[in-house]
Amino acid sequence: MSKRSLFAIPFALLLSTTAMAESNSNTTRDTSDAAAIAAPADATEIELATGADYSAGHYGELVDSTVWSIPLDLKIRSGRFRAQATLPYVFMTGPGQLVGGVIVSNPGSTTTTSRSGIGDVSLSAAYLLTNERGALPAIELGGSVKLPTAKTTIGTGETDFSITASAYKTLAPGVMLFGSLGYSWLGSPAQYQLENGITASGGLNYGPAPNQNYGVSFAYREPVASGLKG
Repeated sequence: MSKRSLFAIPFALLLSTTAMAESNSNTTRDTSDAAAIAAPADATEIELATGADYSAGHYGELVDSTVWSIPLDLKIRSGRFRAQATLPYVFMTGPGQLVGGVIVSNPGSTTTTSRSGIGDVSLSAAYLLTNERGALPAIELGGSVKLPTAKTTIGTGETDFSITASAYKTLAPGVMLFGSLGYSWLGSPAQYQLENGITASGGLNYGPAPNQNYGVSFAYREPVASGLKG
């Protein structure tokens, strides 16, 4: 079975509200990250947000795999530093499985079982190296770890790691273009061997108000394993 590149275009709608803001002195989410860069704060802020992600496709099989994910995001921003924890609740139908943030399936599988439950917890941190200057974008470096809290019918049951470099550029008031390039290390379950690889993402964020963010993004990852389709 030849390898195939994995490509997904999820649509994300995030409505965030600031849970706490102190007067003391910014991947698995891209649209809210862009909003944080667009409105940096010197004070320490704690933000709680939720939203919905939807993905669907054949992924090389005869039947569709669909995934609804409802994440709960907790984010802390202080100056140029940002940390985030994400816990999703996942609804899946079809033969697919979540691997490295994308859907893959075993060749020849036609199972259309439905399952749901808590997904894998993602912990990330990032540091803003430079702010926007003229035509130059803001640049941020970050890393993340995925903990295997999901049951194995949804995730792999293994820990993953990644590093990412991201760029953000304001196109108009409230409108920001963003993109990232990274590398991920995937933990392999007993059933098959997963491969590390390059990741990339990009999209557009629109923030009409301080507590609202709307965005469209795409994500790419190199094939996670030979013999698995994505």
